[in-house]
Amino acid sequence: MSTSTYTLVVDQGPLAGRRFPVSSAGLKLGRSSQCDIAISDLLLSRSHCRFELRGEELWVIDLASANQTLVNGTAVNEQRLQYNDVVSVGESSLRVARTEEAASTDGTAASAAAAADVVIDLGFGKDEDATAGAHKPILRPILWSLAALLVLVTGATLILAPSNAARSKNVARPQTIEADKSPVVYYEKIEASTDGIFRYEMTISPGGVLAVKIDDLSAKDRHVRKEKAVDPALLGDLSRDIESSGFFALDKSYVGFAAKPNTLNEWTLTCVIGKKAHTCQISNRLEPENFRTLREKLETFSKNELGIWAIQFSADKLTALARDTLSVATKKYDERDVKYGNLFDAIRAYQEAVFYLDTVNPKPDFYASIIDGFEAAQSELENRYKEQRFRANRAMNLSDWANAARELHILCEMIPERSDSRNKEATRQLVDVESRLKKSHR
Repeated sequence: MSTSTYTLVVDQGPLAGRRFPVSSAGLKLGRSSQCDIAISDLLLSRSHCRFELRGEELWVIDLASANQTLVNGTAVNEQRLQYNDVVSVGESSLRVARTEEAASTDGTAASAAAAADVVIDLGFGKDEDATAGAHKPILRPILWSLAALLVLVTGATLILAPSNAARSKNVARPQTIEADKSPVVYYEKIEASTDGIFRYEMTISPGGVLAVKIDDLSAKDRHVRKEKAVDPALLGDLSRDIESSGFFALDKSYVGFAAKPNTLNEWTLTCVIGKKAHTCQISNRLEPENFRTLREKLETFSKNELGIWAIQFSADKLTALARDTLSVATKKYDERDVKYGNLFDAIRAYQEAVFYLDTVNPKPDFYASIIDGFEAAQSELENRYKEQRFRANRAMNLSDWANAARELHILCEMIPERSDSRNKEATRQLVDVESRLKKSHR
């Protein structure tokens, strides 16, 4: 049995010849190494655009990029794609192609599809007797089985490795035992009610691969998958943090009562370091301090490594954050004449709102307002910057150092980000102008 899928074929650009199948998790394209399609091209934004499946349809969404996303030569904010459409970004062109592949030969795709389609029953029913029968919850036993299996496999590996090495004199022993100290981690967070389930899972495998999975089973069905091989040095630091956290001294379970009926807030954490292994589960109660500190450290670690500071929140939470940030951006834009830096701050706020909605699909009705506001603020800042740049250059050409200093100060206020090349240029010139101004006053 085969299924028709979309594949992006790079016909032009640094990755010419490469092919990228589009899975249910979608693909993000940009200059950042964290993107699924990472292209070293200065014309691209760090996160330039995103390809995603909406049912049987493939869509491309521009992520408020500086140089736009073109479909068949036309700039778009969001566009449904057809086969043979050409998406142009920077120096690259990607063609939408049809791919026929056997589902039975793609174990990874089958596993991902199964994970995305699974229906999780928490047993929230009006009839408790019926619930206890055919509707028993299946999520928790499976997860606990996986965690136990992970611990057993790791322990067996540690026990058997020396024996296998001793049987063969031709196999060199490791020069250090640091590899035995690499952490194996399973962390899961569940927020559930009769309205839906939000599940966040983070794992670090024995091979040092960090993976995050998110399943948001609600009105805004969302599934996210990210993974990355982690630097062994960072894993060593993480192991030391885990060992010093007091986690291994915690009880196995802390159970409380739900604040609202038919709700579940649960954290499960399993850590294996060397021969030490421990699992702790917190259900419907406040976390012990040692657990909370380690959990937050692990979440921060995964977000820094994968560049995913938003996806651990539900779609409703991200939508609310985006709406609040849009209000800030709109206010800053409306007050652009009050303070020179307000336009720049508005642009940053619009970008933040886009960031929150990156994994939310379909996009909320105010998403178009975010994009329109961003483009308007960016265009106006560019025009104002050029006019101010002209004033500063004119004053410097006339050796009017006092006026040049004032104009350059305004430029620095307009672009307050010191890492921005425009701020760096204005600051460099301001230092020179102020030096000349001091000399003229002697």
